[in-house]
Amino acid sequence: MPTLDQLMSLPGVQGAIEFTDKGELGAMRGSLEPDFAEIVAQMCAANMAIYRMQATGWFKHTGQQGFLPERGFAFISLDHVMMGVDNKAVIGQSVDFDYDRAFRLFNDQTEA
Repeated sequence: MPTLDQLMSLPGVQGAIEFTDKGELGAMRGSLEPDFAEIVAQMCAANMAIYRMQATGWFKHTGQQGFLPERGFAFISLDHVMMGVDNKAVIGQSVDFDYDRAFRLFNDQTEA
């Protein structure tokens, strides 16, 4: 699992945070306002909980596997991206963000 400083080294990243499953903000790096970082932490935890509920329900209803365990997500807008994996998240600018490199870093894979 990468450190916040390693996440900050990704292209286009403006900030990196740690968050709990309850949405509490842990450590943070970068140019994020503390209030905004708290909202991001809550949003990350809420979205992971919603995904967990949907994936569990889908599995129970259909028997289809492969959705759990949940680990992360990415939100992409025209200007910004937020990627969260295993209680850490990065926030950056979409135009500069390297999704493949972030995925490899979050998954402890060496740079290709």
